[in-house]
Amino acid sequence: MALASYAAVTAALVPFLDEEQILDVALIYLLLTLVVAALWGYWVGLAGALLADLLVNFFFVQPLYTLTVQEPANVVTLGIFLAVALVGASMLALLRRQVQITAARAAETAMLLNLSQEVARAVSPRDAMDRLCSAVSHSLKARGCSIVRQGAGWQVVGSSGGFAALPREEEAVAEEAIRTGDIARMGPIGRLRTFTKGATPAEHITTFVPFGTSSMDKGVLRISGAIGASQFAHVDQILRAFADEASMTVTRARLAEEARRVDALQRADEFKTVLLSSVSHDLRSPLTAIKAAVGSLRDEEMDWSDEDRASFLATIEGQTDRLTATVSNILEMSRLEGGAVRSSIESIEVVLLFDEVCRATSELTEGRCVTLDCASGVRVRADYGLLLQSLVNLVENAAKYSTAGAPIQLRCEGVGGRTRLTVRDEGPGIPEGDLTHVFEKFYRGSKVGQTKGSGLGLAIVKAMVELCGGSVRVQSGPAGTEFTIELATAAPHSS
Repeated sequence: MALASYAAVTAALVPFLDEEQILDVALIYLLLTLVVAALWGYWVGLAGALLADLLVNFFFVQPLYTLTVQEPANVVTLGIFLAVALVGASMLALLRRQVQITAARAAETAMLLNLSQEVARAVSPRDAMDRLCSAVSHSLKARGCSIVRQGAGWQVVGSSGGFAALPREEEAVAEEAIRTGDIARMGPIGRLRTFTKGATPAEHITTFVPFGTSSMDKGVLRISGAIGASQFAHVDQILRAFADEASMTVTRARLAEEARRVDALQRADEFKTVLLSSVSHDLRSPLTAIKAAVGSLRDEEMDWSDEDRASFLATIEGQTDRLTATVSNILEMSRLEGGAVRSSIESIEVVLLFDEVCRATSELTEGRCVTLDCASGVRVRADYGLLLQSLVNLVENAAKYSTAGAPIQLRCEGVGGRTRLTVRDEGPGIPEGDLTHVFEKFYRGSKVGQTKGSGLGLAIVKAMVELCGGSVRVQSGPAGTEFTIELATAAPHSS
């Protein structure tokens, strides 16, 4: 293209310009030389300057059509022209190179910024490592990327394309990369090579970038396929930066897992401590009553009437039910606290759910008016079993603590993209000082009357609702108490 440009300019100038316009001719060729150097670099610009000097001499300096120069002044002119053309071409070529290097540095910065943003948007440690691998693959235009951690065995902790395990033939290459700290690559014949600056692996090359200083966090960033990067980009530095980010992500994931385990142990320990201090009475009282009733029945010296025996048996049955409920609540809370319960979110029609709640609580709400206020077709997103148990607990709680025979209302209403499920009773209400504590484990209100409980029912409701992705709150006053569960609204079911 440069040769064509010089040929076109020469063909256009020869018919109209001669030696008298030598200055105009030189300036036009000088401009063309600068343009060529700016577009195609130093060596093309250097060749263009030499070619321009020869063309000016051959076509516009006497004697024409030879490279001989007749006048000494023209020799000086051609020399000055060549010097100016060479200097101008060099400067423009240098400027072009600097622009390309700056653009490459900006691209590298954008790569690293995008990588950090992807990791920051992750919702879990595993998601962070998968996002990092996807960002690396996209930035380097590679076929795939994975984070492989070294330990008792090679473990793939993040991948961009479903990469599941490190092939056995690659393990030696990965181990060598970690041992030496050098970036390495492996070809189709499995030979280890040191990755050199500026090298671009072919499509079948696999690159291993070591990371980690702690023995628990050592591993490699495995990149498969060709690495598409600018010829001015420091490929090794980019790979090192990506590996450093992978190392920090792996470390954060390990620390998060350790923190989760420690937190679970602490909560379990707290649970045991509170259990021993708060529930011991609830466990001892029914056992004491049962033992006393059984001992009385077995006393051969006493001649108990049939009514007395029936009373003792009723006491045993009632206290056994109380003990069973307490133990069931403790076990359920333990499962929720320990993370053993997993939610399965689905679309649930609220009217059908309310009907099931009424059937499940019919015995306890006998003699009360239980009303449903919910439009047909309203649906929420939640785990059916967890949400059903939460509402059953709230209705049973309302039946226990509200005024005897007072009505209970189940209501649903949509607010924006959320749906509120409300359980309302009529009764003395909850004292203001208790409202902020009702969802705490083993908390009993200051005015619970004769109703006995473990103080776990509302804590279980809160844990279950949160597993469904919702929230629960309470409002209370002299006219009654209202518990509200707020969940995401599901799309209407299409027939």
